[in-house]
Amino acid sequence: MPECGLCERTVAKTTRHHLIPKNRKESDTVDLCEPCHRQVHATFTHHELRYYYDTLERLKKSEEMRKFVRWLRKTNHSKVKVRDSKRVRDWRG
Repeated sequence: MPECGLCERTVAKTTRHHLIPKNRKESDTVDLCEPCHRQVHATFTHHELRYYYDTLERLKKSEEMRKFVRWLRKTNHSKVKVRDSKRVRDWRG
């Protein structure tokens, strides 16, 4: 069974996260569980992902993702409802 690159849980399935959005042909990818992948995109704009969180290490160090991963590890859920942050909602318009 695969392991999520962020929360490091063993999960039934992972999704591929492009570290540089909108540049998928040249972007490195990491395997994330569905809750972590949704949380990354709910927390950060594409601009932030492209210029600040373009490596797995930087994503792991972000306070927002550290909090989420701590919570997720405690819950051990595979299905988690994720809400976009206000900053992401505003950016998407």
